[in-house]
Amino acid sequence: MTRKPNIILFITHDQGQFLRCYNTVQTPNNLHTPNLDKIAKDGIKFTNNFCTAPQCSPSRGSLQTSLYPHQNGLMGLTNRGWNLPESNKTLPMYMKELGYTTHLVGLQHETNFPEKLGYDTMSKRTKDYKYNINKIEKDFLHFIEVHRADDKPFYANFGTIETHRPFSAWANPVDANDVEVPPFLPDHEMIRKDLGEFYGAIEKVDNLIGKIMDRLQDTNLLENTLFIYTTDHGGAFPRSKCTLYDPGIKTLLLMSLTSSELFSGGKVYDQMISNIDLLPSLIDLARGKPPHNIEGKSILPLLKGEIDEFRDRIFAEKTYHELYDPIRCMRTKNFKIIYNFEPLDTLYQIPVDILKDLSGQYMKEIYNHPRIAEELYDLENDPNETMNLAENPEFEGIVGTLKKDLFNWMKYTNDHLLFGKIFKQGSASFTY
Repeated sequence: MTRKPNIILFITHDQGQFLRCYNTVQTPNNLHTPNLDKIAKDGIKFTNNFCTAPQCSPSRGSLQTSLYPHQNGLMGLTNRGWNLPESNKTLPMYMKELGYTTHLVGLQHETNFPEKLGYDTMSKRTKDYKYNINKIEKDFLHFIEVHRADDKPFYANFGTIETHRPFSAWANPVDANDVEVPPFLPDHEMIRKDLGEFYGAIEKVDNLIGKIMDRLQDTNLLENTLFIYTTDHGGAFPRSKCTLYDPGIKTLLLMSLTSSELFSGGKVYDQMISNIDLLPSLIDLARGKPPHNIEGKSILPLLKGEIDEFRDRIFAEKTYHELYDPIRCMRTKNFKIIYNFEPLDTLYQIPVDILKDLSGQYMKEIYNHPRIAEELYDLENDPNETMNLAENPEFEGIVGTLKKDLFNWMKYTNDHLLFGKIFKQGSASFTY
């Protein structure tokens, strides 16, 4: 029997779809990311990959469990007292049952008790800011050397603090004149300077990826290692992170396995998928049977050409970040409905770390208007979600149908928000 492939899942913070190979009208960029672009060219790329939540811990919890945050219980940030409940079965636990050794190298953001996530080994635990590339690069490369001749296949989760704010703490900025401003942000010198710092952090990650791929090649592991590159949610900018607009929930996903036709050849998939689909896909790849008590489904039938469509809708949510802000959304190919369950004096929340930085400082007055409960966007004619049609009589029927479908999903997934306020889990803690 052919040996099962090793798997490396490399996950960054707050990157959205900011890579040169994702240069689109919605996410234009002049990034210099040759190593990740090469992975896209040699492997496969997903252009409509979505996360379940526009915040770090809830999104990563869904990746770990293939459940929505309100199902697995991780609805807020670990640094604000939340933890992935132990009742959940995690991705490394599933992989271990399928004959893999499991390893955590660098940052995770699902719990303050990482020893309970199911990894056989973990790199030294420390504060999250110490998982920056300057400090953690040697651990990634050392891991590959140590496991170059393992008897069993390995599953490894690689994580860095980049590309989280403050961008300038991790890398030198690029020239503000060399950036492209995405349509969800105004073209202003403060925004450009902020994007220049963001670009610098992304390009530093790209440099690390080049070193990792070279080390995999040098140790003869590249051919039989599935390398996955993704991020937890959208970029750390206003109207992106912490919102359910596409810039907040649309994420990059690259996969490459040179020995497999499924994961090579530069193929591009435009079908909508969710990060809850990664867990069952890896189980399927490892010749296991994805469990029935999860929400995701394997993408392998799509890669094999057995199906043309995958999801006709995706769901996303937010409950807690720095404040209680329960919102839910459903997105189809052509429409998105967002339901805001609590009033807010501003159009959307801007997290504190963004408010303190250049983009937040410039935009804090622009978004200072009360929002309404329902939002509807025609994605075909308004892909940047600028015109809320929820109160337009011409779209009354569409609003009613989508709202019904959204609330039926909440009922089906036992979303406690339907029964009242969801109270905060735990107390503040600052260990990662």
